[in-house]
Amino acid sequence: MKYIKSYILFFLMVFAVTGCTTDDLKDDVNDLKDRVTLIEEQVKLLNDNLAVVAYILDTQNKTIGEVKNVTDNGEVTQKKIVLSDGTELTLTIGKPGTINEPEVTVGEDKMWYINGEPTGVIAIGEPGKNGEGYPEFRVQDGNWQVRFGDGDWKPVTGGGSVAGGSLGDQFFVKAEVVGDNFVVTMTDGTVHTLPIVADLACAIDKTSIGLDAEGFWVIEKDTRVEVLVKITGENPQVTYPQGWRATLSELDVADEGNNYKLYIYAPAATVKTVNTRAAANNTSDITVQVQKGSLWAVDKIKVKTPKELNTNEERYNDGQTIRVGGLEITRELYGDVKAVPADGKLTEGGVYFISENGKELACGFEDGVQNLIILPNTEEVTEIKLGIGQKVTFTGTFVCQNVIFNCTIKDYPLWVQGADKNVVFDKCQINGLIATKGLLVSITDKNVDGTDNLNRFEMSESKVEIKEAGTNLYLINTLSCKTLKFDNNIVYYSGTPSQDNNLENFKVFNGKDNHRIDDLVVTRNTFIDIESSYTGNNIGLFYPKTLGTAVVDNNIYYFSSYREYTAFLIRVASPDGMTLVSSVDNYAYVGDSSLNFNVFQNKVDDKTISFTSKDIDLFDTENTETFDKSTGTFIPKDEYKAYGAQR
Repeated sequence: MKYIKSYILFFLMVFAVTGCTTDDLKDDVNDLKDRVTLIEEQVKLLNDNLAVVAYILDTQNKTIGEVKNVTDNGEVTQKKIVLSDGTELTLTIGKPGTINEPEVTVGEDKMWYINGEPTGVIAIGEPGKNGEGYPEFRVQDGNWQVRFGDGDWKPVTGGGSVAGGSLGDQFFVKAEVVGDNFVVTMTDGTVHTLPIVADLACAIDKTSIGLDAEGFWVIEKDTRVEVLVKITGENPQVTYPQGWRATLSELDVADEGNNYKLYIYAPAATVKTVNTRAAANNTSDITVQVQKGSLWAVDKIKVKTPKELNTNEERYNDGQTIRVGGLEITRELYGDVKAVPADGKLTEGGVYFISENGKELACGFEDGVQNLIILPNTEEVTEIKLGIGQKVTFTGTFVCQNVIFNCTIKDYPLWVQGADKNVVFDKCQINGLIATKGLLVSITDKNVDGTDNLNRFEMSESKVEIKEAGTNLYLINTLSCKTLKFDNNIVYYSGTPSQDNNLENFKVFNGKDNHRIDDLVVTRNTFIDIESSYTGNNIGLFYPKTLGTAVVDNNIYYFSSYREYTAFLIRVASPDGMTLVSSVDNYAYVGDSSLNFNVFQNKVDDKTISFTSKDIDLFDTENTETFDKSTGTFIPKDEYKAYGAQR
């Protein structure tokens, strides 16, 4: 705590000025440690006794099963109280203390008061309604703080800071077992007589149940769950909310003291409760109770089904995670949802959920943006149109799902500024890219020092159509990338290749000068009429300077007619240290079978990594139902349908 550091600093200053002895300083520090320990003990005593006070004021049908004495040097100093649900409370027998602590009382309005100030929290339960909890205290930086339940800690007003002194209690004068009763006398003279019922217990075993932040057991609709219960007494019963069902079944053999099993059946649909007083008091509690004579022991567990959230925006606002590829989109990370302008012109970054299928959007950013995330709101939104007519610089995350990305700028549309950025295209179509440029580039010229880089680039289930012939088109240029995943995509030149009309030196990743890929995944892709080489330079579609690990499986590379140079899927400028995890079921077809074509230009572990086959005609190019550049349809012959992009 900060005040401890302050005291230690004070003692060191005194020592430096007065020349006090080491023993004096040690004594002062020990005194400070003793004081801190004393305050910690007082906090525990206060909280323990408040738990007992809360039980006395609102038993919630829990009975006392046993009271045990705790002694210190032969003197009874505490009472351990075991309740029927298994809860154990500690009561420290009262005596005046001198530590300055908050005064806790209950007003005529049945609310908790702290230092005379109302808290608005109910202390005393009423028929059909329990109390709302009790205060818990702590000392932070030398001052008292309070909270109720799992709420936020708040400063205690109306009292001074913590001062030293002796332990004490402000609630109890006396606590003793008298016959079959536990009798407690309060400092205001009130006497509470609580029956002790040794053979009455009801405790739901919640140790294996994951409760949410509000204390609910969230159970999927139309499912059954079970939980163990300890029951001692007569006539066990269970009640449950409207629409739910619950039953108790006695076990033949007890399981770690639990002798019953509680079965809970969640409703198949969301239950609309009737607006009555009875229904309002039983919308969430599964209640188990057992009787002995006129006394009852009760335990409860709150249950609910997951919220009915029908749109991605509702889930996002509820705090749930929207996953796009391997990236998690949450409100905590990316802030509130942005409203989509009626005209579709986006002038600020943020998260946009699109509810209109075919909605046309356009980038209208005057400056760069931190994040731009465009997602469908429902499954019915399968097509969103985004026009890019200007350079967009982003400093955070760029994500598109179900977006037709129309680029009309004669330059790179996306510019990266800063480290560890994320780019994800999922179920998208990329149109309008031109040769000599590409899709994504560092804002820093050549980015030799790697200041601008990607944490993750992922393109999945997408299409990239190149309409114009030319040279040097790079999807990613001059950007190192920790994780690059290229899965289930179709990349194709929609023209007809010839010696004078070709798409040459195409790259998914170009970083041969100084740019690394740590983890590369290239799986289930179809490349049609894309040249990775140029004027005799044998270069790959993926061309990093260095590479960590690679998975290259189930890809198809197809060149329908003219081809001049040897080419590769992957070439690493400095291949030392790279690891090929897997490379299977990769198929290629090149019109000139004399040309060499491999998965890697480099040897891996002194082995040449070849395609499974590189001279089989994989497509029926005469059948427009299975091979059509105007629609981007490329379905291999039956024996090869399991390879390449799966649609």
